[in-house]
Amino acid sequence: MTFLQRIKKATGRYVLDQEMNHLSRNKEFVNLDTAMTTGILFHHTNEEDFVAIQGFLRELSGNNKQVTGLGFIEAHDIPVFYLLKKGITFFCLKDLNWYYKPQADFVIDFINREFDLLINLSLDNYFPVEYVYALSRARFKAGKLTKGYNYDDLTIDVKESRDIKYLIQQFSHYLSIINKKGQKL
Repeated sequence: MTFLQRIKKATGRYVLDQEMNHLSRNKEFVNLDTAMTTGILFHHTNEEDFVAIQGFLRELSGNNKQVTGLGFIEAHDIPVFYLLKKGITFFCLKDLNWYYKPQADFVIDFINREFDLLINLSLDNYFPVEYVYALSRARFKAGKLTKGYNYDDLTIDVKESRDIKYLIQQFSHYLSIINKKGQKL
């Protein structure tokens, strides 16, 4: 990482920390049965993982539930193939400011939307994804165990298998068994 990149990242981290101080959200235990609106956040890495994520979105979309996906592609443009995916929007490098903060209106709308449940399917740390996840106003946030930050209400440790299918399986399992009574956090 170059000196300039370190400065950009440090600035982004500082801004995120300042914005986290003003974050207000209504926390509530939510499971897959009770969540009527679900956000899926991910970093697009390869086609195989994307197919698994699409399958998970379809699985969650039953019973009149709204599922919205937001993916980050680490490129300057989004390939046309991904622009036509129902229920999934992508943002890329050109949607970030100079210190990697997402600036696109649809990303800001995603952050401000009060999802019942937000699931972060990113296996690695990418600041633009972290920014969206950290500032999301979702009532319940679920993500993988990540060194350095903790914005989760439910954390899954995937050190046994760094595979998106395994992570999805773990979220499906734990989010289907927690809080059958609708408790507040």
